[in-house]
Amino acid sequence: MKVSVIIPVLNAERWMPELLAAIFAQQPSPPDEVILVDSMSRDRTCEIARRFDHVRIVPIADFRHGRARNLGAREASGDLLVFLTQDALPANGRWLERLCAPFVDPAVAAAYSRWLPRGSVDPIEAFQIAFQFPPGPPVVRRAAPGQPLDYAAVFFSNVSSAVRRAAWETHPFDETLLMCEDQQLSRDLLHEGHAIAYASDSIVLHSHHYTLSQTFRRYFDTAIAFGQVFERYGFADSVRVGRRYLAQEVRHMMRQSPRWWPYYAAHTFARALGTWIGHYAHRLPRSWVRRLSYHPGYWR
Repeated sequence: MKVSVIIPVLNAERWMPELLAAIFAQQPSPPDEVILVDSMSRDRTCEIARRFDHVRIVPIADFRHGRARNLGAREASGDLLVFLTQDALPANGRWLERLCAPFVDPAVAAAYSRWLPRGSVDPIEAFQIAFQFPPGPPVVRRAAPGQPLDYAAVFFSNVSSAVRRAAWETHPFDETLLMCEDQQLSRDLLHEGHAIAYASDSIVLHSHHYTLSQTFRRYFDTAIAFGQVFERYGFADSVRVGRRYLAQEVRHMMRQSPRWWPYYAAHTFARALGTWIGHYAHRLPRSWVRRLSYHPGYWR
């Protein structure tokens, strides 16, 4: 099976040497090609990439999450399309092999990797990663006919994922979405009776270091995107999902990181406020939405 790795990039020179070296060091064999979908980087991203064989650079002038990945997929020649973000690093030389392993099951249309934190992170981020990407054996998920598909049922991550070309051709990423194009793909594939695999033994190092302002903006955008992906998804749905998560997070923070409580309170407020305003963003002037969004270019 021919494998293409697709990476949207923007001013990624700090990541490129280590990332591309790790990709081409994969065992038992590296991918057949790497395609960088470059949003007109102004640093040395492309210069560094050209030092590696089997790397192609495809420019994109108007970035959207779905559009960039669709462009990379159209340019790719692989039977298996592997999507990676520029700041995710394969944790070892078997990342790719283990991400591709679930596809021996013909029912599996897509798979995603487990995250581990990249360097030191605060306990809030560490808990979120452990919650969403637990250890354990690989899991294959299917949807029962007629089963309503919420966020928990479709959860998927394009930080490190793989999709059969045939599945992508039938269900490409939705280019109109603000973000969460990975959840949309998983939703569509599950609806069609395909299976989604969590390849927990395929590991990437990836984590975020958002400020409180950035946290607000991310949750503002997430609320909007969830409303785009899930039919009739409103603020009450976010409250229900958030309540279940917070119950576990609060217990963890009380037991493991009590000194972080002042910051944790501010962080939780930023998340809640961003989510609340995001659900009612359609009532705001577009210029306000653009200022509040983590992706202002989307609103131009």
